[in-house]
Amino acid sequence: MIVAGNPEHGHAIAAGAGCIFNPACDRVIANVRGEKLLGGVIYQGFKGASIGIHAAGFDPHWLSNDMLWISFSYPFEQLNVSKLIAQVPSSNRKALEFDLKLGFKEEARIADAFIDADLLVLTMRRENCRWLKLKPRGASNG
Repeated sequence: MIVAGNPEHGHAIAAGAGCIFNPACDRVIANVRGEKLLGGVIYQGFKGASIGIHAAGFDPHWLSNDMLWISFSYPFEQLNVSKLIAQVPSSNRKALEFDLKLGFKEEARIADAFIDADLLVLTMRRENCRWLKLKPRGASNG
């Protein structure tokens, strides 16, 4: 089940993604099964035209089609941003491959931002987001 707004989920996802969750200004959407947190996304730094996104999964099946759709529908359609921004250490190959597979593109690289890595700034524009075409299970044809 997809749920939003649970601060405990936000803190757990942030810990998994290597950032900090502030429930006063950040937003969280999570995929849960019963009481188990499967994974989710947090959004930070809303600037009107853009917002930052972080994701973490704790179960291999956390990223369902419904989760994919809502993860991109919320910022692009509800917040009406034109760009999502993800920040990834260049040494985190798993996160980098995940983000690139989702459709993010490297827009900037900040050398030596980490002790052992560069900071990669990845972005996705609304017009390049293929996940908005998914149809959530609960949606009607109307």
